[in-house]
Amino acid sequence: MSSEGFSILIADDHPLFRSALQQVLGQLYPDAVLYEAADVAGLQQQVEARRGIRLLLLDLHMPGALGYSALSWFTGQYPDTPVIMISANSHPDTVRRAIDHGAAGFLSKSADIEAMASCIERVMAGERGLHPGLDAMGHGASLQSLDVAEALASLTPQQFRVVSMLSDGLLNKQIAYELAVKEATVKAHMTEIFRKLGVHSRTQAVLALGSLAVDPPTELTTPP
Repeated sequence: MSSEGFSILIADDHPLFRSALQQVLGQLYPDAVLYEAADVAGLQQQVEARRGIRLLLLDLHMPGALGYSALSWFTGQYPDTPVIMISANSHPDTVRRAIDHGAAGFLSKSADIEAMASCIERVMAGERGLHPGLDAMGHGASLQSLDVAEALASLTPQQFRVVSMLSDGLLNKQIAYELAVKEATVKAHMTEIFRKLGVHSRTQAVLALGSLAVDPPTELTTPP
């Protein structure tokens, strides 16, 4: 495959792992342009500024995301760009839910370079649902989480930022400060978010978003 003229985005908050992925990608596609993001806000900035990203490598535990929320939002906004989810948490439930929520592939952070390179090449060639060396026979995504994911996919970038801060427990006033907007603007976003989620309060919204959460890796890295 010719790599001329396309870009790949690495979204992970660990600089050393981003560097490792850059080395793998640089060997596979020496002419491709590689971009980085350390959190969801950076991810959004990159995809808004650089049209035509051909692949996203996304860390499951990205700052600014709740579980599969960033995956759900991105795949809804950019359905033609495949996402490979990467995590140290390779429990079968985690892998299965990632695939159910639209990931084209799932890689363990402990995978060797050959496995990573093969998975990336196959996804770039159009294959989907890849999880080399991993068990994906765990419990899949619930109907509620799929409904919530569909709602998140329809949010604007700013609305998704509000949702992320809402799930972190920030009040409207705090969200307005962080986004440098008026509190009335945040309230308007909240109204639209509640409508899309089918809820009527912050508490209900947080509970709905919780369906996308993932248990900490320390509890899930070893199957029961």
